[in-house]
Amino acid sequence: MTSDTDIEMLTNTERRIFEFMSDDLPHTRAELATCLPDELSAPTAVRGHLTNLRKKLSPRGYLILCVMGYKRELAYRMVRRLRPSHE
Repeated sequence: MTSDTDIEMLTNTERRIFEFMSDDLPHTRAELATCLPDELSAPTAVRGHLTNLRKKLSPRGYLILCVMGYKRELAYRMVRRLRPSHE
């Protein structure tokens, strides 16, 4: 996801979440909610954005994994596959 054309396919919120998760660390839903445009958005809204990100990023070699028990709750971590699925 290094080219500008790949980043352009993401919405502004998806782009913020992608950049936030690019540190290879797990992030809780509440942490990811800080990327939402409205501070009153429910943390549960993150799930829909993650679903859309998974669909867009998977063909480009990125996975968003669930990490159980991180800070005693469910967290998400973005990783890069060694080889994209279409190869």
